[in-house]
Amino acid sequence: MSNIKDILAVDRTKLANQRTLLAYIRTSFYFIGLSLTVIGIESFEKLKFLAVPLLIISPTIILIGTISYFREKQKIERMKITLQENR
Repeated sequence: MSNIKDILAVDRTKLANQRTLLAYIRTSFYFIGLSLTVIGIESFEKLKFLAVPLLIISPTIILIGTISYFREKQKIERMKITLQENR
């Protein structure tokens, strides 16, 4: 019974890792949208200085999220292997 709980815990961890990657991507898209909004709307003239940093930060966020995702994925795979060996 304990082994099933361990397997399900690894699966939950895998899904959480995927959700985290999607959150990084979503945040990046928000930054892109905000920067394009600042560029496109004339009443945001005083905020134009924020547009370029937001556009630079956006791919950085995706890069950090992707690196984090693959690192955690490797850890999860090692946990799965360990659980299978302990059967």
